[in-house]
Amino acid sequence: MGQLRQVLNSIQTQLGRLNASQKLLIGSLVVIVLMTLFVVTQYAGGPQMVPLLRGQSPEAQERAIEFLTVHNIEHRIVEGEPQVPAHKLYSTLAQMGEGQALPDDTRLLFNSLHESISWTMTSGQVEQIGNIALQNELSRVLSHFKGVRSASVFIDAPDKPGIGRASRRPTATVSLLTAGAGGLARSTVDAVANLVAGSTAGLDVKDVSVVDATAGRQYKAQTEDELASSKYLEQQQTIERTTERKLNDMLRYISGVLVTVSAQVDVRRMEIERTEVLPNGGGTVTAPTRENTTEIQSQGAVASGEAGVRSNTGMQIDRGGARGESSSETVTDSEFETEFGRRHVREIDPRGYATRINVTVNVPRSYFADLWRQDAGDDATGREPSAEEIDEVVQLEKERLKSDVSNMIVTKDDEGNQTQGDVIVSMIPDIQPMTAGLSAGGGAFAFLGGGGASGEATIPSLVKTGVLGTLALGALGIMALSLRKAAKPVDLPTPEEIVGVPPSLGDDADMVGEADEAEAALTGVEMSDDDLERRKMIEQVSHMVEERPSEAAQLLTRWIQTD
Repeated sequence: MGQLRQVLNSIQTQLGRLNASQKLLIGSLVVIVLMTLFVVTQYAGGPQMVPLLRGQSPEAQERAIEFLTVHNIEHRIVEGEPQVPAHKLYSTLAQMGEGQALPDDTRLLFNSLHESISWTMTSGQVEQIGNIALQNELSRVLSHFKGVRSASVFIDAPDKPGIGRASRRPTATVSLLTAGAGGLARSTVDAVANLVAGSTAGLDVKDVSVVDATAGRQYKAQTEDELASSKYLEQQQTIERTTERKLNDMLRYISGVLVTVSAQVDVRRMEIERTEVLPNGGGTVTAPTRENTTEIQSQGAVASGEAGVRSNTGMQIDRGGARGESSSETVTDSEFETEFGRRHVREIDPRGYATRINVTVNVPRSYFADLWRQDAGDDATGREPSAEEIDEVVQLEKERLKSDVSNMIVTKDDEGNQTQGDVIVSMIPDIQPMTAGLSAGGGAFAFLGGGGASGEATIPSLVKTGVLGTLALGALGIMALSLRKAAKPVDLPTPEEIVGVPPSLGDDADMVGEADEAEAALTGVEMSDDDLERRKMIEQVSHMVEERPSEAAQLLTRWIQTD
């Protein structure tokens, strides 16, 4: 603490010697450094964002944004395209692949793989590099699928067929190492096959093999027919289980009732497109395109009589003055064009509903017998009804149960009409345990206090008690043995044995053995540096003679001539 105080005092002393302009300069530098650190923190603190679906259509981008929003995945939208953190790109693509949310053509996802290809490469080299890069990228994406530890993709994309060359379809194999022992789910296999098939032009889903390397099994993606078949069975089982659960809840007041449901479902996916022409004024418009009007006028004079007195016996005596006569005619020629308003409607009906449900209800005889006793009163207490007596109760109760069950299984056919399935109600005998009648009152298995309801004991209950008693005695025995072993002292080694001190020999002890005669120590020889150098040269020459005799002969010849 004292050193820190000294440093602060020293800084204060040095700052006190500065003038005002120098202090302002230092303050400005401090502010600039702080702003620089703030900007660096803002840019370095956030993750690097990369485009998720580069080059895809706006519809695919919208579906991707909806998927990211629904699954609460970190993203941001830049110019209508979603971006995700760089370290989450492959995991997000894998999640979209599992959810069948990727575009149909996934080749555009890997367009950036060809950015490192040079123009000097041949077409074969470019295709080979692109194929390898595509396989690596697919392997990285598939390794993020749920339950997949690692993945390897092998794509055989043959060259384009030429004249006289046979055409070969591309194929692919995907090897997956799963994380658990449960194997691959069918949905995962279909998602993997669709992702790989969509990344290569001309590759069909049925030509993609998915291998579970952990379990050693091979899978194929389901075709449209297989998907429809599996979807039918899945939807049928779902409707049957749901209906059976509802009926069991409704009939749970009947002890021992058995309900069986059989359903027929319609899983056909129908798409209906309808185009309608709208009426005039509701979307249809008629407008003139050309109009021509012609007007014709004509005028003529009529003769008149002269002035003065004239005879009235003649005919056609013109008495009036002269008057004019005119006519007018207008001709209009028009052309009209009608623009029809249309409305296009596209309806998708996923179906998946039940078209018919049949139910079978099996009711134990004891239920009808109890109903008969309730109707008969006190006279029937403790007595079993005969076949004639119980038949009337059975018929009435069957009709009531059929009416109740029929209201729960109303379905519709393809035309929207209500349909009613078959309901069968049957009486089944009561199945009692084979040993249910053996009680303490029978005399053979009387225990602990004789007969009566409180003193009865059946064989299953006795077996259960005996097994529990045996397990309890076995547990006590194991605990006693454990305690006995824990209390037993353990033989520990003595200190002499731990240190390794040999036991002492007495005076009358026999001879243990004789020591062997050892060789004398070697005599040390002192060698100078010249001796070491000479020995080293001799070793090198010997090695040269063995490995390269011709060069050794030339070297010796040179030495001899020099000497």
